[in-house]
Order: sequence, then structure tokens, then C-alpha cells
Amino acid sequence: MAKEEILNSLDIGTTKVCLIVSRIDEDGGIEVLGYGSVPAAGALRKGVIINLDRAVGAIEEAVEQAEQMSGLKVKNVVTSVGGIYLKGTNSNGNRTISRGNKEITRGDIRAVIEASCELSIPLDQEIIFIYPQEYIVDGQDGIKDPPCGLTGENLGVKVHLFMGAITSLQNVIKSINLSGIRVINTIPAPLAAALAVLAEDEIENGVALVDLGGGTTTVSVFLKGAIIHTCVLGLGGEQITGDISVGVRSSYEVAERLKKEYSYLTLQAEEGDIEVPGLGGRGSHIVSKLTMREIIQARIEEILEFVKAEIRKTGYQDLLSAGVVITGGVSNTKGILEFAEDVLKMPVRLGLPGGIVLRGEVSALSDPAYAVAIGLLSHSKLKGYSTFARGSFGERLKRWFQNFF
Repeated sequence: MAKEEILNSLDIGTTKVCLIVSRIDEDGGIEVLGYGSVPAAGALRKGVIINLDRAVGAIEEAVEQAEQMSGLKVKNVVTSVGGIYLKGTNSNGNRTISRGNKEITRGDIRAVIEASCELSIPLDQEIIFIYPQEYIVDGQDGIKDPPCGLTGENLGVKVHLFMGAITSLQNVIKSINLSGIRVINTIPAPLAAALAVLAEDEIENGVALVDLGGGTTTVSVFLKGAIIHTCVLGLGGEQITGDISVGVRSSYEVAERLKKEYSYLTLQAEEGDIEVPGLGGRGSHIVSKLTMREIIQARIEEILEFVKAEIRKTGYQDLLSAGVVITGGVSNTKGILEFAEDVLKMPVRLGLPGGIVLRGEVSALSDPAYAVAIGLLSHSKLKGYSTFARGSFGERLKRWFQNFF
């Protein structure tokens, strides 16, 4: 690695677009030099681009802010892949080593990875990331790194495959390219968030990561050092805003402001009243903070019940020694940790982005809302394979092995 490397991350979310400019020193330390964060302004729904022009405009504005703060030109980015169409599934592959010396080669690793991807998927979906969970040599499991050079007759691999809608990923890449930027890698948002907020001992001993975002809630389960379950729920902060808008009879914009100012799940929310501007030129009216609390609590409880059901669906809920880590913008709701523990019946902590240097203006990034954008900066630590590049699957896999080894 060069003595100093500039790395830019771009997280295109339902409610905001964030671009971060960072510097990586020769020891691998990451220092943020600047960032831009702007509202997505209706460009996405549930994490999927629905208006290309608005998406491009938001990206360009975020780039401009980041360049002004950092004093550097943004030419390329690592970006995240998320949204309602992101799915995860576990698979496995096996290969017999028939050569006389039985030594496992890179070609064997490639072949067994390819075998793990031979499963039926919908025509509108494609594998976008392969995460090797463990390798198995002659029945010996728990091997985390590719077992090149080991001797064995039977090679196996267990993987977690991330799949997404082909058109959804194409629109992400297209919006970035139209902004004059090149995409150098794509990382599933759950893995990026994990890099930012989870400790190694949590991943090893079992933890559920819950990213409470603007348009979606993503549930990822980790055990024995690997991701084993991914699910994206179509519920998030936007639904809370919509509930407030209906419940207090206000515009969506006013409801969003009220959510940010009075987002409490604690008893202090019951004290006092709020003046709410009316619709269509009507005068203001009064709504109690208790009413606001009840509206917000009802929706967050619903989301957490879905999260609870998803964790139980894995069958691993009793093995997650580290409990639950919540991150994402909605996790800033006051009182949510205690509330989540009561609903989930598991220990819960807040996932704040870490592992980077934040000074001055960029210290605002020390917020759960920026977990994915921060985690993307550490993408080189992932022992996985992004398949976003052009070409056939086999060609892309071959290029990855050339880089991986």
C-alpha cells in the first residue's frame, strides 16, 4: 500500500445521501477529511431509486459539500447496496481433490466457491456479494481463511450469499456515474454497518444487528465470526413520520420536524403541549406530547416485533450472547434502548460508528445515522467478494481471485 491513500464512501439512503472523503495512512488508520450529507428529496423509496434525476442531484450536492470541506476532488467511491430488494441466503459447495498430492490450490477454492453459487434464483435477481463463512477440509470445519496449501481429499465451503434486483443495482451505479464518479466497489449495507459498529467478540459470540433506517429496517445475525442471516423489512423512519402526519393532522414536512424535535419514548414526553400548523391554510392547533409519544411508540413497537420474529426465525436467538445492537437514524429516538430491551427480551446497546478519526466539523459523523457510510471506509477488511463488475459471473469471480490472493 502507498504511504497514503484517499478513499471515498457513498451511502445512498431513503432519506439522505452521504459522501465521506477519508485518508488511509500506511498503518491502515482512517481519518475523515470531509463529508457531504443532503436529503434524498424523494429520490428513493424503501432504499430503491425511483427518481433518477433527484438521485443524481442529491449525489452531486453531497459531492460538492465533501469537496469543499476536504479540499479534494472526488473521482471514485465505494458504495453500499441495500433496500427492500436485498436478500441473504446461506449455501454450501463441495469439491473432491483428485490430484495425487491432494494439495488444495487457488483453483480448488475458486471451484468450491462457484459450486456454492449453483442455486436457483429468480430471473430478476443476481448474486451481488459472496461472504465465505467457513471452509471444511476432510470434515474439519471452522477454517476461516482459504486453506490453500493444506492437504485433503474433500474441500467444502459454507457461504452467505447476498442477492439483489438487477435493475435496482444498475440504477445505483447509473446515478453515481451520471454524477461524474466511478464506482470501485459495492458492499452490502449490513456488512458495512457491522464494520462500523460491531466488536469482534460480538460477531464471534453471537449478535443481531438492527439498522433502523429511513425507509427500511435491516436485521443481520452474526455467529462464530460470520454473518448467517439477513432480512430487510419495509418499515422505517418514514412510516413513523407518516403516522405523525395523520395523527396530528399536519403536512409530511411538519411531521418530520416534529419527529426530530419530540422523538421520545420516555415519560418526559407526557409533559406539555405542541403547537402544530394546520393544513390548507387552517390555523394552528394543539397536540399533547403524550399523543406524540403514543404515535411514535406504536410504530416503533410494531417494527421491533417484526425484528423479534425475524431473530426467532433463525433459531439462534438463544445463542446470541451479545444480544442486539441497534443503529441507524431511528435509533437516536430517546429511550429506545430500554424500550427495545422490553420488547425484544434481549440486552440492547446503541451502535455508534467507530474505528476512525473524527476531528472538528466531521465529528458530526459520530452518529448511528452514518454507520453504513463510515463502515464502507473499512471495506478492505471484508473477506468477501463483490460481483458488481461487468462480465460473466465466472469472469468476475476469476478477477476477484486474482485480487484476493
